[in-house]
Amino acid sequence: MRPQWLNKSGCFADFESMDQLELPPAIADGVHSYLLGDELLLFSQHQGSLFRLNPSAALIWFCCEEGLSRRGIIAELRRLFNLPAARAEKDVDATLAEWETRGLLGAANDSLIAVDDEHNVEGTARELPTPASVVDNYPRERRYQLLETVFRVRFSASELEPLAQAVFAHLSTSDRQPFHLTLDVQLDERGYFLFCDGMLVEHCASARELPPLLHGQALLNAYSRADCLTAIHAAAISKGDVCIVLPANSGSGKSTLTAALVASGYGYCTDELVLLKQHSHSIQAASTAIGIKSGAWPVLQSFHPGLAGLPVCLRQDSKQVRYLLPARQVLRENTAQSHLLHSLVFPRYRPASDTQLRQITPADALCRLTEAGYDVNGGLSAERVTELVDWITTVSCFELHFHDLHEAVARIGALMK
Repeated sequence: MRPQWLNKSGCFADFESMDQLELPPAIADGVHSYLLGDELLLFSQHQGSLFRLNPSAALIWFCCEEGLSRRGIIAELRRLFNLPAARAEKDVDATLAEWETRGLLGAANDSLIAVDDEHNVEGTARELPTPASVVDNYPRERRYQLLETVFRVRFSASELEPLAQAVFAHLSTSDRQPFHLTLDVQLDERGYFLFCDGMLVEHCASARELPPLLHGQALLNAYSRADCLTAIHAAAISKGDVCIVLPANSGSGKSTLTAALVASGYGYCTDELVLLKQHSHSIQAASTAIGIKSGAWPVLQSFHPGLAGLPVCLRQDSKQVRYLLPARQVLRENTAQSHLLHSLVFPRYRPASDTQLRQITPADALCRLTEAGYDVNGGLSAERVTELVDWITTVSCFELHFHDLHEAVARIGALMK
């Protein structure tokens, strides 16, 4: 349904101030618009980016789509929003200029493609040292399954095995299970080396840096082999056959809340990566260990009394973490199994604030998904964005502001009843 400023034939009302000789702003190739309720989203296929427009900007965009000139857009903005001429002219000129800068109007501009460093899958290659010697014999090995991928992990020394178990023990599978790839862990006087199918991929100097590297490498390889509409940086917990997905940026309290929910009786799906399957829109979760940063250790002590006894690991971002391994009884027997989605809840920890659960619009939720971090094999396309838009309009979406973990758990519980 078009907004109310269009008449029954889908055309704009007549206005006197339009200069028929003035050329309308040209929409760049590959820019598509999506109306979600009363909100408008733009997708730039060239940039792979989504943009959310406020009501006045949405009106200006619709005017551009209808072929109105700059003068005509100003007149329509004045009429619909009852603005003074100078204010309407200023708003239209500023908006059109910004859209040109962002590559939404006029010719596409390669220099405008933005990259989110935090969630960029490829990242920047690091120069790695080489091992002191070639290892031909691996006295120990284990097999683990994450999503559909079975890893064979081999160790050049027995003391390396517990470091892998610190993040993979809950993913253990039979040694007779056929494997898809091999991770080799080597130790010599130059440090700890991690190989994937014979190629050196990571190095660290200390034992406590190795578990996060193993964790990240397994997640990356499992995802690269998975088929999905999109991958979302999110946690997920389950109750029966349905799950709640908790997309969030780093520092939002996502992992802390997930750990509290698991301790309160919910099934564990993931703390890192949720795959939204194409067509069925079911949820497949990568059940990696829950990484708890040092600031949350005291808060979670009452939920997980054994947390203080877990080894302290060091991530590449210098954050200290302890990895909580979900018990087998809170995991599905088949870690590659999918769940039905109950709702999306965007958590945000806010000190000294009341716990609030508030419904948000589909457009707001879709933009927050992109802010939390996502990836699509092959990149976003208009077809995939159309599917995402159609999907999110069927989903119940909420934001959860919390300070007290017990209250946050209670709000999630009430939502899933």
